[in-house]
Amino acid sequence: MYKVLIADDHPLFRSALRVTLNGIAEDIALSETCDFAETQQQLASSDVDLLLLDLKMPDSEGLLGLIKLRARFPQLAIVVISANEDLHIINEVKAAGALAYIIKNTPFEKIQTIISSVLNGHSHFPDMTGLTDAQTVSEKIAQLTPQQLRVLTMIAKGDLNKQIAYQLNVKESTIKTHISEIFKKLGIINRTQAALFIQPLELNNEI
Repeated sequence: MYKVLIADDHPLFRSALRVTLNGIAEDIALSETCDFAETQQQLASSDVDLLLLDLKMPDSEGLLGLIKLRARFPQLAIVVISANEDLHIINEVKAAGALAYIIKNTPFEKIQTIISSVLNGHSHFPDMTGLTDAQTVSEKIAQLTPQQLRVLTMIAKGDLNKQIAYQLNVKESTIKTHISEIFKKLGIINRTQAALFIQPLELNNEI
């Protein structure tokens, strides 16, 4: 039995996906969410095998939301479904650990084939010809642990070490250690660079 979660804030598209998925196999259990917070709650409370994720849902945080999900649920297979056809965005999604990227105008028969392939352990992305092989922002941030990602997000908001330590209920020395590791993994040297580094992912609303 495959457990699949459809996370999209458009009811009609969710319904269409449900019909499409029901045509793949009889042993698929489907559930739905319409915002990012509800999606995280559902993933935490049930053993989901595959997440079909629209990164433009309310409070999703774009690519950063995807990275957070990958950090929190590393065994979860994630397929991003988006109307955006920008190859740079597709490359970032791939680097962040998604197994597939499906453009929303893809025929449902093709979507069915792609999802079936992912359930069998394969990946699928549109043609990536012409994209650089350079390490992307998403790849670098994906190296962080969930706790380091929380610290980075708080740094970007301007929180001081003492404030971060209080919010995460740890010692300030622990936060300093996290920050040192974050800077090393991202190749940066100060808090300003940290805020600038994460900004493209926080502000990306085009997915």
